[in-house]
Amino acid sequence: MAEGAEKVKDRIRGLYTLGMVNVGIWAIAIIALVFVIQRAPSAKGLFVIMAGGVAVSVALVSSLGKAR
Repeated sequence: MAEGAEKVKDRIRGLYTLGMVNVGIWAIAIIALVFVIQRAPSAKGLFVIMAGGVAVSVALVSSLGKAR
């Protein structure tokens, strides 16, 4: 039974790492969007999509943290 619990913890740890990478990628995309908006102000509409992605990623990391 202890082996099953270890496998679950390893999976959660892996998912937590992937979630953190996902948050980082969304953050980099938002930073890149700032530079794009300087040249094309009409790209402001993309911010809502980017912020939504970050919110989902943070919620995922939070729920995985609670599962630990």
